[in-house]
Amino acid sequence: MPTVIACAPLGRPRPPARRDPLRLSLLLILANSVSHAGVVDDDGSGTVDLTRVDVTVTTATRTERLLADVPVRTEVLRRQDIELRAALDFSQAAELINGLRVESNCQNCNTSEVQLLGLGGAYNQILFDGTPLLSTLGGVYGLEQIPAAFINRIEVVKGGGSSLYGPGAVAGVINLIPEQPTRNGGRLQLGVDVQKSEPVLYGDARGDFVLDDGRLGLSMVAQAARNDAIDYNGDGFSEITQKDQQVAGFQGWYALNDRATLRANYQYTHEQRRGGNRFDQPEFLANIAESLETDYQRGSLRWDHIVSDDFDYSLGYSFAYIKRDSFYGGLGDVVTDPNDPYYDPDALDPTLPGSAASVSFNQYGHTTNPLHYIDSQFNLRRGAHAIAFGLQYKRESITDENRSAIGETVAVTGDDRFSNLGVYAQDEWTLSDAVDLVLGARVDKSSTLDDPIFSPRVALAFAASDRLKLRAGISTGFRAPEVFSEDLHVVTLGAEPIRIRNTEGLGEERAVTGMLGLDWRSDPADPRWTWDATASVTELRDTFVLSELRSDDDGSLFQLRENSSGSRVTGFETNVGWQAMETVRLTAGVAWYRSRYDEAQIVFDDTEDRGHVTIATRDYLKAPDWTGLAQLTWSPTDAWDAFVGLKYTGPLQALNNNTARLNRTLAFYVVDVGASRHFHGADGRDWDLSFGVRNLFDERQQDLEIGANRDSDYVYGPRFARSLYTSVRVAF
Repeated sequence: MPTVIACAPLGRPRPPARRDPLRLSLLLILANSVSHAGVVDDDGSGTVDLTRVDVTVTTATRTERLLADVPVRTEVLRRQDIELRAALDFSQAAELINGLRVESNCQNCNTSEVQLLGLGGAYNQILFDGTPLLSTLGGVYGLEQIPAAFINRIEVVKGGGSSLYGPGAVAGVINLIPEQPTRNGGRLQLGVDVQKSEPVLYGDARGDFVLDDGRLGLSMVAQAARNDAIDYNGDGFSEITQKDQQVAGFQGWYALNDRATLRANYQYTHEQRRGGNRFDQPEFLANIAESLETDYQRGSLRWDHIVSDDFDYSLGYSFAYIKRDSFYGGLGDVVTDPNDPYYDPDALDPTLPGSAASVSFNQYGHTTNPLHYIDSQFNLRRGAHAIAFGLQYKRESITDENRSAIGETVAVTGDDRFSNLGVYAQDEWTLSDAVDLVLGARVDKSSTLDDPIFSPRVALAFAASDRLKLRAGISTGFRAPEVFSEDLHVVTLGAEPIRIRNTEGLGEERAVTGMLGLDWRSDPADPRWTWDATASVTELRDTFVLSELRSDDDGSLFQLRENSSGSRVTGFETNVGWQAMETVRLTAGVAWYRSRYDEAQIVFDDTEDRGHVTIATRDYLKAPDWTGLAQLTWSPTDAWDAFVGLKYTGPLQALNNNTARLNRTLAFYVVDVGASRHFHGADGRDWDLSFGVRNLFDERQQDLEIGANRDSDYVYGPRFARSLYTSVRVAF
């Protein structure tokens, strides 16, 4: 578990840092070896320095501030934490932060979401270096399509963030920040992760080129991973998808002078994944298949200019483009074994009208999703005030077609375009040596709404002493009625696709979050103990909810997205860090969130087939009240690092549409153990050998759905079974 306390030193708040591109390069590299209030620096000797917190962060206020001074609490996961736990992608790295939880939502295709502040994935916004480029379609499988090799650190700000980032930032923002090197070099890694005797083979590489004066730099990064499908319960249907993924990209910058810098980056992902059964056959001849082939491109171009010591600005353009070919469905419980007495070859003939294969033959899809984003920010400093303001414009379109197995268009199931124009302003006001105040507001005009949305924010930080800092804030967020990622992941009940539609007149969802917290360090000169605690309440109005399953005139299944009366999420998080000795560190944290609707919502209603069974609940589904993380790290010498990690997931409510039951699950305790051996070569190359076991006691769901008629949405808890991993990494 990383250390996530943004607290010390707790002395005089410092004004926002000046946007000097050359100095920024140096500060970003410091973030590789510096974290917040627990282990913050490891010089390679096994000695940890808890007094250094000179990480520069940007997410909370969109201005560069030292982590210790930022008025809005920011949690940071650094690259060393990601590498120690051998996380392959963002979805695995996110699980190392207390209060974040990655939940699997499909037994067939393993789509997942990051839950933040007790709310689901649709309520938080994922940023790439400050830019919201995870599009609607990109959010379906995008968490696993962001390689860890591209991430230098992750910054998390919890609480409504629409005052700075616009629609979607209801629960907060998660900012993925790439590495910006200061020297020539690179690294290469090869590894294997074996789960249920099936290996995941992966490798990544990075090369950096930097001119001696630091004015020009270019980084090339690539990662590839591959694995076969895995069947946990032996029913012939996969729980882990067959997957083949390649990612490549670059990041470059050129400083015209000490005051002007041009930055560019680009990333391309190609992924094929398939879950279900009969992998040796076309998808339409499987009993169940969820299959995706995705091409995902994203990039940006940004200009930073320091006009004077008191004024600077940045202008940027970003884009994302996704093309996806998909299949959701299958034959259902049709017998496919020729030796079975009930085998009927006509059922597998797509040319016969009314056969199962004739239906599944037309369950393919083709989706395109381009996104364009224009961003501007102006920073003005006047005495105790640091004022930031700007304009942002986002335009996105989604075209979704239902196609046959030979690529013919059967129907256009979606053709939507929406845009958002936002104007924001913020004042970071240093009231005194001990008090910082942040006042911010934003106005958004969404193409899906008649009226503009006003989103204010206020935050206050008070350094009560050199050991104790208090923070309080009220923030707002909203979601406009657009097409959402869950609409483009088609859930299947058996082999029947279930689509989601927005009801007529769907209004925006609004949220207000109040937060109160403290950060404490034992002795500022020798802080062996650190502790933080944060309490929050989020009130949501006109909450989006999905109706029970309904049948259309043609027999197809769908759910309606509607506005409910509202809901409330009450939460508490706390983290503690203990530096027991120079070589031993313990960090631990727990989070409690109670997520409930104001009125009970009907989640299942079958008045015909099951004897008038209706299920209603006020609780959010798949949202545990309690979660927790702990990690013990031991670094006996500069040659060894070892850890034991624990992840706790408390009971949650999960709906099974097949059994018509709302089940309360058991708790899960996932233990990971691992170690790294470091070799320092005389030729300047450093070698790392890492190995370990994930989910040591194989904690996972025991009542998985089986067979061709399974409810693919009835999946919860730890995403992976016990696995053994090892990797070799060389840095030069």
